[in-house]
Amino acid sequence: MKKFVLILGLVLSFSANAQAEDNVNKQEFVNPIFYQPLEPLSRVSTWTYLTPTSIKSMTPLDKNKVAMTGECELLENRENFIKLLCNTSWQMLENRHMVTNTSEDIYTYEIKGMFSDICVKVKKVIYKITKRGNEKLSTSYYCISPSIFSSKSD
Repeated sequence: MKKFVLILGLVLSFSANAQAEDNVNKQEFVNPIFYQPLEPLSRVSTWTYLTPTSIKSMTPLDKNKVAMTGECELLENRENFIKLLCNTSWQMLENRHMVTNTSEDIYTYEIKGMFSDICVKVKKVIYKITKRGNEKLSTSYYCISPSIFSSKSD
């Protein structure tokens, strides 16, 4: 009987560990608004789509043409702020040829409040990882429509 209880305990322990790993892999944003398309507030920024494990940016003038994709790791996940470590690939035109530039950078997104009646303002900052710390590369601002957010079905 003791062997049976020991074996049952081990099986349940392995099952609990496997379930805990599954929950980590199924991590979701605390605030579902970050799943909404990020519409650029300038013509040099890109349409951006986020998940806890990926990022995709579309060209500024054509939101159907991919400019950048990346695999990410969610480092911080709060109601008004997320931080992603992303390995990205950019498609760029250089001397009339398409080239791919890859990098590993930190992307932060912070909700800054209502920009207007139809726009929740989100600030994005990209940091380059260096030996001396993180170096700020760029800052961009985006809009998320509250009507899109409120109409999301669960």
